[in-house]
Amino acid sequence: MSHDELVAWVKSRAVDNGYIVVTARSKKKGDVVKKVWLVCDRGGEHKAVATRRRSGSKKIGCPFKLVGVYNEKRLVWQLEVRNDEHNHEAAQHLEGHPFVRRLSQDEQKMVAQLTEQHMDPRNILSTIKKQNPDNVSIIRDIYNAQQKIKNEKKVGTTPMQILENLLHSKGYVYYTREDPATNAVEEKSGKTDNREPGKAKETLE
Repeated sequence: MSHDELVAWVKSRAVDNGYIVVTARSKKKGDVVKKVWLVCDRGGEHKAVATRRRSGSKKIGCPFKLVGVYNEKRLVWQLEVRNDEHNHEAAQHLEGHPFVRRLSQDEQKMVAQLTEQHMDPRNILSTIKKQNPDNVSIIRDIYNAQQKIKNEKKVGTTPMQILENLLHSKGYVYYTREDPATNAVEEKSGKTDNREPGKAKETLE
């Protein structure tokens, strides 16, 4: 069992019992996690109202704590129960909790792929739920995932590249004039065209 599998198993068991368990911190040896602390999401001190609204739960100092340690001699993960008590009742319904609604890595990849195919967010959500009937995500989670994908694509991209990508995706014919000395774009104009995107760019001499 890997570190990710251990954490996923603990979180899944917690959800089955009406609780949310999160990773408080972890300790690495090199790039590999060797120790992980898992606590109830309602552990810790109460914070401001705005913070509570973003996190979806109120912290009330719940003492529940587990510690996972990787045994390098036996090559296995061992789970130590530091405190198995919760100071609050188990939730009857967790569907609205952000953690439970979170998309898996495979589902995030599906959102990216279907977005590239210009599928409507509601249809993307419907497709995900058909493949995973236990999924409790809502349409806002799809919008958030799409926004995250867009932001990641913009990292390291100049404003001019972003503009060119937008024109390309919308099927515009666009013309650029460059300074021969610096290769800097001095002028850009565009218009809609029915030609296939990607075959539209022309450079003025």
